[in-house]
Amino acid sequence: MRVGIVRHGESEGNLASTLQGCRLDTVLSSRGRRQAVALAIRLAGEPIDVVVSSPMLRARETATTVMAPHGVPLRIDTDLVEFDWGDWTGRSLDDDLERQVGEIRARWRAGDVAVPTPRGESPVLAAERAARALSRLRESGARSPLIVAHGRFNRILMAVLLGRHLSRMDEIRQRNGSYSLFEWDGNGGATPVLLDSVDHLEAELTEGGGRSDSVR
Repeated sequence: MRVGIVRHGESEGNLASTLQGCRLDTVLSSRGRRQAVALAIRLAGEPIDVVVSSPMLRARETATTVMAPHGVPLRIDTDLVEFDWGDWTGRSLDDDLERQVGEIRARWRAGDVAVPTPRGESPVLAAERAARALSRLRESGARSPLIVAHGRFNRILMAVLLGRHLSRMDEIRQRNGSYSLFEWDGNGGATPVLLDSVDHLEAELTEGGGRSDSVR
């Protein structure tokens, strides 16, 4: 199985440097829509047989654009929603919030991946969602599926797919409109082919307007 993973195009929340998570459902920005079109052009010749998307607007809009050249079904999977940032949802990524998020991310990197955000989710809980989504994908019989989801969740999903400890989830960057590709036999860790590729994006589309892409 060739598993493609896409991070949605820049959303209005990304542009505003807002921590969105799964509770804030914003649409794509104008730049995000251009990123989705550029990605659709890049993937037009790929043998995609199903597109599986988070139900959130920013992911679903990206998925609809990317799948248009293929005439394949769109499957919505609620387990692909973005990570739940809890009480931090909707807050601007100012110095204070970046410090708080930085502190919990340091604990995650140290291996404390069961630690949740304030009244939110832990990487361990999000990884359970990722594992369920991958299990359904394996059982579907798809050969070249494309997953469209979110920055933080994709990092967790990729760690699960690669068989890595969740403390390593930040090793793969996830820029808006990026494309990653893995070879996976459905058992054990996948083999990465492409990671966070943005070759299809022009310079002005590569970097979003948000303050801290690494957080999300």
